[in-house]
Amino acid sequence: MHADEADATTQTLHGGEADATTQTLRGGEANMTAHTLRGGEAKVTAQHIAPLIRPSDVLLAVGPAVDGRDPHAPPQLLLIGPGRPPRGITATVGAMRWGTYRVGGNAPVRLGFWTSQELTAIAETVSHLALALRLPAVHAHLPRLDIGTRKLLHDLRGADVLAGASEAQLWRERLDLDHLHHHLAAIHLRRYTARRRHTDSLLERGDSEDAAWMLGACARELLAALLATAGETNPRGHWHPRLLRLHQEHIGAPDSTRALALLSAPCAAAGRDRLHAALRDADRLHAAILRRCPALERTARAAPSGRCDTVA
Repeated sequence: MHADEADATTQTLHGGEADATTQTLRGGEANMTAHTLRGGEAKVTAQHIAPLIRPSDVLLAVGPAVDGRDPHAPPQLLLIGPGRPPRGITATVGAMRWGTYRVGGNAPVRLGFWTSQELTAIAETVSHLALALRLPAVHAHLPRLDIGTRKLLHDLRGADVLAGASEAQLWRERLDLDHLHHHLAAIHLRRYTARRRHTDSLLERGDSEDAAWMLGACARELLAALLATAGETNPRGHWHPRLLRLHQEHIGAPDSTRALALLSAPCAAAGRDRLHAALRDADRLHAAILRRCPALERTARAAPSGRCDTVA
């Protein structure tokens, strides 16, 4: 599932001039506190949306303000429900995955919508992935989780539930969000193994320039896998060095230092010897990751020998 980042036309809630402070969440399933929703506009919007949603809908607060990337960022709201959004919530339909929502004179708040059917399809993929990690016979057929799906799963895993707590818990179980970091570690180690083989092939052909680029790709996969062993599931690569520093106490200075050094892998001009030395460092980090999570070793060894772009 690819998340379309285009913004829909700003919408205004029906009855948007009503006093938002008098609105409460359906059934008291969740409390919207200042800690949960950082930003008055989002809080007002959520309070207006809550009475409109259906019993089967889930309303979540997601984004960098919630998952810790940027505590000062305005939160985003995400709505999950069957079919189209409920009546009165029309900002994000069709191809417009994300839109903006306005209540009265407040600033617009970013709002996303996913259907229950879309999440059901993702849950089936995650189930197949979990099965592939357990059974050697299906290791060669790991399902794909594209970047848009991984972003969504990460957001759902760390979301604050604003309404529909029981439905939200059911989705958490169906999507196996408590084990998302294990799944991601396996995927990134598998990708590393394939990229590592491709780097060897390039060096054997004397293509140092492409080998140096592929070595950088190896480093990024290892860093993502290392973070996953610490429970980090954010797939946004530009955040990974900062997240590594945040998790350094858990990961340990030696592995953190090696991972950051690999991100500055030698360029082709450094020569083949330097590239081979960097690959040996990558293999040491790979072994360290497997020691942190031995159950992943079987999956890592099952990676195909083909080109890296065929790997999930």
